[in-house]
Amino acid sequence: MENKRIVIKIGSNVLTSSDGTLNIDRIKSLVKQIAGLHNIGVKPIVITSGAVAAGRSIVKPSSDRLDSVSARQLFSAVGQVKLINLYSTFFGEYGITCGQVLTTKESLSTREFYLNQRNCLETMLANNIIPIINENDTIATEEIEFGDNDTLAARIAASVKADLLVTDPPYNVDYQGA
Repeated sequence: MENKRIVIKIGSNVLTSSDGTLNIDRIKSLVKQIAGLHNIGVKPIVITSGAVAAGRSIVKPSSDRLDSVSARQLFSAVGQVKLINLYSTFFGEYGITCGQVLTTKESLSTREFYLNQRNCLETMLANNIIPIINENDTIATEEIEFGDNDTLAARIAASVKADLLVTDPPYNVDYQGA
């Protein structure tokens, strides 16, 4: 498994409870499993949803007239901080550092941006940093840019020549070494 690259796409449906708030125990379980893979030499890259859901649980908009795009930007801006802090804290419990990469469709649409993003990911992996990638919903105003992070995950997997792409992994599996 040494140096195998695995892109793991985690959707909002996996990260949230039935009431739409983040499921902290589930996130801890996923991080434990990913940390276990990292500790046996796998190079995981996480594509995560959940920023809007995280922000929705924190922010109560002051105006009922907030349109859906503005609300999504607001929830995302606040929620992304909460989400990355959770990942950072939980990976930190295993002595693992993670780093945030916010992207947009445009980041992969020109050769220059594509190479810049790929080089960033390659540098993170070479330094044993787990990239935590999410679409930057604060500036990506179309309702769904990548297709709920599935297309983003596939593009990232191709760009880093991943050995495996996993989407919406089970959260109740205890992998050996985790």
